[in-house]
Amino acid sequence: MKRVIVLLIVLISGALLIGKTLIGGSSDEEKEETRPKEFEEIKGKLAEAEQFNYYLDEGNQAIGEEMKAVDLMVIEPILMQEKYITAAQDNGTLVYGYINAMEADKWNQALYSQFTESDFYKDNKGNKMYFEEWDSHLMDMSSEHYQDILLEEIKAQIIDKKLDGVFLDTVGNIDSYLSGHEQQEQNKALTAFVKKIKKEDGNISIAQNWGFDTLAKYTAPYVDFIMWEDFSYTVVGEDEWALEKMEQLKEIRNKYHTQIVTIAFKDKEKSKQLAKKNGFKFLYHPEGSYYNKW
Repeated sequence: MKRVIVLLIVLISGALLIGKTLIGGSSDEEKEETRPKEFEEIKGKLAEAEQFNYYLDEGNQAIGEEMKAVDLMVIEPILMQEKYITAAQDNGTLVYGYINAMEADKWNQALYSQFTESDFYKDNKGNKMYFEEWDSHLMDMSSEHYQDILLEEIKAQIIDKKLDGVFLDTVGNIDSYLSGHEQQEQNKALTAFVKKIKKEDGNISIAQNWGFDTLAKYTAPYVDFIMWEDFSYTVVGEDEWALEKMEQLKEIRNKYHTQIVTIAFKDKEKSKQLAKKNGFKFLYHPEGSYYNKW
């Protein structure tokens, strides 16, 4: 009889242990279950955000006050003073720090000097891709060394400065300048890099500029908002490709709660109406892609 009782106790204990494992999971899984609460807080703020600005230069007292008045800011963390960032965050503004993901800017010599030849993208003839307008080169995201250097930059400029998120610019270069296996390779590498950012700081929010196919096929589960530059009515309002992308982005938003932030360079009112019709955030910026003027 005692053997039967002991056996029953062992079986019951084992069943409880198995049940706890199946229901509760490991400690790592428990941590994963708590993370979405913080993600949902950011996503909730982004969903409710109405006013935003994109500014990549130093601040001053007047700019600092205006930063406090918007819901969302993208700033250059190397240039923007910490006091204005902190004041804006204390007032409820979400602040994202700019990081050039797929290009190396020569102006940022402290970062540029750390790259090696293997970090630069090269075509099948061994030539680099240079963008004269921005004085920058296309980079190879599949380079582990490049990822390591860029991650350290994100830690120093975004995470250590306690910004709310990182804004990855030039993601759209993958769609725009590469094709076939190169495009796939860079997209997979970018996705792996985004996961590294999340592993470094599980609370950091991630946004990307352009790269609609990259978002749809790879990064949507990890990206809280995507920016669409030159969302000007004369450019996108009656363009079949653009209209299809709008529908695709709305589907992604419905599934992942990824917000769509648009910037129009012209046709202010008609562009604003189009953004509003689709439930997109809107900013009018007549200076185009130059964001050093408030």
